[in-house]
Amino acid sequence: MPRIRTIKPGFWSDAGVVSLSHEARLLLVGLISMSDDEGRFVATPAAIKGYVYPFDGVTDAFVQRNRDEIVKRGIVFLYAADGLELGVLPNFLRHQRVNRPTPSVIPAPPPR
Repeated sequence: MPRIRTIKPGFWSDAGVVSLSHEARLLLVGLISMSDDEGRFVATPAAIKGYVYPFDGVTDAFVQRNRDEIVKRGIVFLYAADGLELGVLPNFLRHQRVNRPTPSVIPAPPPR
């Protein structure tokens, strides 16, 4: 179930965030919202489109290009488990205060 997430004022001036394109910044906010209480999410273009852009008609290529831009900056880490393409925001819990956290049903990323 989706949870309320916080975008701190410093998000907009963070060096990693300001280096992203406008489209990638919007996607990053969507990924923060999409993430479970441990910062994990299904990272396929179809899953992201369904959550972040349900009525926008964006292409898989658009989502993948912007997702990969965020990954390149180290803000998101991609991994695979159980045949699924997954993602995690490694600093998620540093920036989110989760009230009554629910354990993730998404497998944990491998150690980095």
